[in-house]
Amino acid sequence: MKQTGKKPRLSREAWLAEALEVLAQDPEHLRIDELAEQLGVSKGSFYWHFGNRTDFVHSLAEYWRDTRTRVVADTVAAYDGSPEERLYVLMKTLLEDQWGRYDLAVRAWARHEPDIVPVIREVDTIRLKTLRGIFDDMGLEESEAKMRTRVFVTYHSLEDALSIPLSRKEALDQLETRHAFFTRR
Repeated sequence: MKQTGKKPRLSREAWLAEALEVLAQDPEHLRIDELAEQLGVSKGSFYWHFGNRTDFVHSLAEYWRDTRTRVVADTVAAYDGSPEERLYVLMKTLLEDQWGRYDLAVRAWARHEPDIVPVIREVDTIRLKTLRGIFDDMGLEESEAKMRTRVFVTYHSLEDALSIPLSRKEALDQLETRHAFFTRR
């Protein structure tokens, strides 16, 4: 196949994935011109995929919700196992997908982009409902299930920001310990 010298068209998802990474690392650089430069494309590529900055902001919040929460909730819902096994699958998915890596950045970003607050509320609702369902299925008392749900979601949202990075082995060992903690009766 003959090369024409043109770069392949950058997808909307590639824009959103890169923007989420920039947001997690340095929110001050989440600017259209800087993103375009990082991606090696013109600002015209941005406007091909997004009508304007508002469209981009909403799309990025929805991308975060869909890739970091809905996919995880759907994975857990589709797993046919005991509540303890579903919790383990959830925890392993969160570890592998670095669920909490983006949470603080997106929530801090919402202070400057209040239009995304409804998406954050939706994320919180999905997460709490998913976890609460698992803990309820374990047969926990209502107050215990509610507390474990909140502790779990809070811990996993903040873990990446508050802890020293671990090796894969250390992270898996800690996952086993946390799983035992959350399934203890």
